[in-house]
Amino acid sequence: MCGILFSVCGQTARSQSQSAYERTWSTLQQLNARRGPSAQDTYSLSIAQNEALGENVDAELTFYGAVLHLRGDVVTRQPHVSSAENILLWNGEVFDGIAVDHHENDGQVLMDQLETISSQSSGKTHAGLFLELMARIEGPYAFVYFHAASRTLYFGRDCLGRRSLLWHKEGTEEGSIKHPFILTSVGYSALHKDLLALDEVPADGIYSLSLKTESQHSLIRYPWIPSVQIDGTLSDTSCSMRLPFGRVNDHVPTEDQLSETFADDLKFDQAHPEIVPPITDDMKLAISSMIEVLGDSVRRRVQDIPRTGLQHDARVGILFSGGLDCLCLAALADRFLPEGEAIDLLNVGFENPRSVKAKAAEEALALKRLKKQGLSPSSNGSQVQSSGAEHSKYNVPDRITGYESLVELRRIAPHRHWNFVEVNVPFEEATARREEILERIAPLETVMDLSIAMAFWFASRGLGFIKNELNELVPYTSQAKVLLSGLGADEQLGGYSRHKEQYKTGGWKGLIHELQLDLDRISTRNLGRDDRIISDHGKEARYPFLSTHVVKYLSQLRVDLKVDLRYPRGVGEKILLRHVARNLGFVRASSHWKRAVQFGARTAKMTDGGRSEIGQQVVDRNGGES
Repeated sequence: MCGILFSVCGQTARSQSQSAYERTWSTLQQLNARRGPSAQDTYSLSIAQNEALGENVDAELTFYGAVLHLRGDVVTRQPHVSSAENILLWNGEVFDGIAVDHHENDGQVLMDQLETISSQSSGKTHAGLFLELMARIEGPYAFVYFHAASRTLYFGRDCLGRRSLLWHKEGTEEGSIKHPFILTSVGYSALHKDLLALDEVPADGIYSLSLKTESQHSLIRYPWIPSVQIDGTLSDTSCSMRLPFGRVNDHVPTEDQLSETFADDLKFDQAHPEIVPPITDDMKLAISSMIEVLGDSVRRRVQDIPRTGLQHDARVGILFSGGLDCLCLAALADRFLPEGEAIDLLNVGFENPRSVKAKAAEEALALKRLKKQGLSPSSNGSQVQSSGAEHSKYNVPDRITGYESLVELRRIAPHRHWNFVEVNVPFEEATARREEILERIAPLETVMDLSIAMAFWFASRGLGFIKNELNELVPYTSQAKVLLSGLGADEQLGGYSRHKEQYKTGGWKGLIHELQLDLDRISTRNLGRDDRIISDHGKEARYPFLSTHVVKYLSQLRVDLKVDLRYPRGVGEKILLRHVARNLGFVRASSHWKRAVQFGARTAKMTDGGRSEIGQQVVDRNGGES
């Protein structure tokens, strides 16, 4: 994971907005450096424009790269510059599609491939070969690449938008951009009126920008084209930017394909986790295939991470709520990491005054009822005291679920050292960091974005407590640079309440439509924000459920094998993953319900004044919501 920053600035632009540009560049350079603490470098290049007309107009291209060392034996600095002055800024991971040995740096390997293309092609055919190469890459990325021979700049994000990329572009003419033009991994909010405005680059294709003239740069988008899916196979298209997965399988299951439900007197709920829906032959195949494809995705994301600390320090952390998604990732990661190595389970809890106040009122009411009945509350009171007054306020829902799941995790993987990291966030610190976190999520600015980002920012920082051999909480700081996230499971496997609503109103067809909608918009809802937040601590988020191999498999799978909402909550949503969890040895956790991170960690509605908050409202920087 890296921070990348690029600008092209012509003579005219320099004279008109030099001060604003310089302030912007300096600010962005500092912010991107936080993403890549291992090495930072800058490379500048001047090119003549309108050369064919005999004009002597120069444009200054500036490339800045900040590297977090996660691939290869040694730190490989950026930008990558060839003898022909082709230049690459790479913020990504190549997990498949291009062969990368574990001793090699994937950015350098990609640059070598780009040089091969450049030497074998004319300017006319270079674009097609370049796009074909980029479409082959399996893994998250954002990049900037300058091809000197054609004076063309290419940039963009992967098809799921798993890495952040922002731009500053001026000029209202469609298909054109004027100087200065900036690309950056991370930015700042619109409150900074003295800096140039930034927006998120859509993850809807790869862009090219001709740098042959200063007056109008020709901006072209090469869109990702959906593959045609026929009987579960992907047919090729003439477009070199073909999506690596097809559309969601729209087959409505027949009565013969649907399994029968249990008798009415058997209860499907968390009190009866041993009762499961029938497993058909089709489901058996789906379970084994899902374990194989998801396991391979986890393997590629945890193997060969360079060791920078002590031999037994955790190199991998998991954003761990104790829920179904992260628990399956933990069990699979255990298969592919050395036995003596720890894995950090990062579990975040916030001191929420509104929740604490409500809990105190509830306990007072319970005490009053006990006294009315003439019963002694002493046994209940001693239990509360034994939990520790200081840490009990962080016993949020995800903390409770996390410890419950830890018991099962230790049972199925007893030889692994699991560091359950209690990341406890006092209300005062959450309030103090609010503006900083709002800056990192920019240009997003809603109440929901802030609530989710706060949980991820503090969790990925890794400052917390673990229990020692005496069961005492002691301070601990996670050194893991790679953090696994379960994001993508709910979108593809029907884990949200809106999937239930669509099934109620539109049946299987309505559910399929909602699953397709979730997949189509996933790049615009979460991923750029989460990348900017987590990388602020020099950490990298990896999403095994969003490997394009996993997305391809789940897209072609029949809908009822992924989610069966004829069953109640805790049974039918993400039914495939629940079967996978049971197969991995988790009985109790296989019936856990979905809980959004802002409610599980209690970052949502942290004050009484927040009762009227709506997730899509814009955050009012003065303290309320607008």
